[in-house]
Amino acid sequence: MKKQFAVLGLGRFGSKVARELFYKKQEVIVVDKDEEKIQSIKDEVTHAYLGDISDEQVLIEAGIPDCDVVVIAESSNVESNLMAAQICKNLGIKKVICKAKNTLHGNILKKIAADQVVYPEQDTAIKLVSKLTSEGILDYFDLGGELNIVGITAPDKMINKTLGDLELRKKFNVTVLGIKRSSEIVFNLTADTKILDGDVLIAFGEVDALKKMHLDITHST
Repeated sequence: MKKQFAVLGLGRFGSKVARELFYKKQEVIVVDKDEEKIQSIKDEVTHAYLGDISDEQVLIEAGIPDCDVVVIAESSNVESNLMAAQICKNLGIKKVICKAKNTLHGNILKKIAADQVVYPEQDTAIKLVSKLTSEGILDYFDLGGELNIVGITAPDKMINKTLGDLELRKKFNVTVLGIKRSSEIVFNLTADTKILDGDVLIAFGEVDALKKMHLDITHST
């Protein structure tokens, strides 16, 4: 079911979260006081609003009260971050997720408003979006550039087919490194290895190749 998200603050983290959510076909509202940032992202989100995220009237006019989840991605200005969090809770937002500058900042956020606090060194934008929207991806590792490893529950179209039948490397240039089956991880794979219901594929490849497989995977932006 499609949800409505808002991202307040368009630094590197906020922009990444907003684009990933929109890519995953979610309704996304963004707010930032930097016109250049708004212009650069306006075609990659549902609505982009120019304004101060610590101004309640700006957030109301942007439609924030209608959102299911708000991600407050601005953390360099701690005062704006805290004020935005309080405003969102006062507006009745069900889930407010805040980016914290440090542990002390995060502890304050938890006490006053935040339902969840994320730290750049602990929780990347990709992992956050996967947690919010993905039902299939179990983990995601960005290796830099365009290379990624994903762990994903095998989709129905692959069940009872062998790796030879699927020809993933030939068709998509994607390699299945292993299969997690119950509590066991199988690495000695052959063309005759059959995909079973409940298997988790550990797949390696470029982002575009993984997307062509129609897996529910976030993309690099």
